[in-house]
Amino acid sequence: MLTLFADIAPDLAAVEEIMSRQLRSNEPRVAELVRDLGEFHGKMLRPSLLLLTARALGGIQPGHQQLAAALELIHTATLIHDDMIDGGEVRRGIPTPHVRFGTSTAILLGDFFYTRAFDLVADLGDPWMTKTITTTTNVVCEGELLQMVAQRDAGLSRAEYDRIIYAKTAALTEAACRLGASSGGEAVRDAAAAYGRACGIAFQIVDDCLDLVGDPQKVGKSLTSDIERGRLTLPFLLLLEQAPVDQRPALAETFLGARSPQAVAAVQRMVVDGGGVALAMDEARLQVSEARRHLAGLPAGPRRDQLDELAAFIVARDF
Repeated sequence: MLTLFADIAPDLAAVEEIMSRQLRSNEPRVAELVRDLGEFHGKMLRPSLLLLTARALGGIQPGHQQLAAALELIHTATLIHDDMIDGGEVRRGIPTPHVRFGTSTAILLGDFFYTRAFDLVADLGDPWMTKTITTTTNVVCEGELLQMVAQRDAGLSRAEYDRIIYAKTAALTEAACRLGASSGGEAVRDAAAAYGRACGIAFQIVDDCLDLVGDPQKVGKSLTSDIERGRLTLPFLLLLEQAPVDQRPALAETFLGARSPQAVAAVQRMVVDGGGVALAMDEARLQVSEARRHLAGLPAGPRRDQLDELAAFIVARDF
């Protein structure tokens, strides 16, 4: 784990405590459900981005911890719903909520996380922060809808793919950095947001690559889920761009028609051996370079250097 995460470990612990407190319920059955769920949340990337940005601009305040907790609750809600939609049975070695509790309960549990997040932000009493969170959540939900209706669509364009990964991943990392820069002026907030957006795009591209070549134990879920669900991700789209025009329809049909384990494995080999993953990782590195460029808009110093280190880590990770 990066040293920079160790530097903010006490603040991340405070964020987790806020999340735990916010999810308490006076209804014993609901409280038991949340306890049974355990620590079913993400990698704390969004809270880390927010807290590190705040440190670079003068320091972490209790309000930053509260905002970080709200973002992670929103992200966790999307994980609960996504796993249910995708039919994912395990995440980071733990059975997913819809497997453990049933589909209906998982839907309502995700909603519970959303509403508790919004309540947490409302308690801060800052209309700008509230608007940032709600607008971002709208974008995330719209992106998830777009991804759903675009499944098994051979006509998906690169522009649509870019909009999907911005909405489902980069919008939250963008908001995290913008909120972390709340003490700065508009130009500083915009620079921080642009850094967060590029980091989020790079992160999702790497995730798309790890779905093809990652270690399932480190990734925390089974591979090739995008192929199984007919999602045209960047490795395949770039491979398609490299193919002769007359061969592209057949390639797309092969990808989208993969249903059996053997067909899925064949498509996986085709994309990897054809250089799709390598090309996509090049795109991720370009996004990281873009993120680091935007850091020039933040005050120079060791705290900004930590954000630079985090951006570099995105394309070096193998989990």
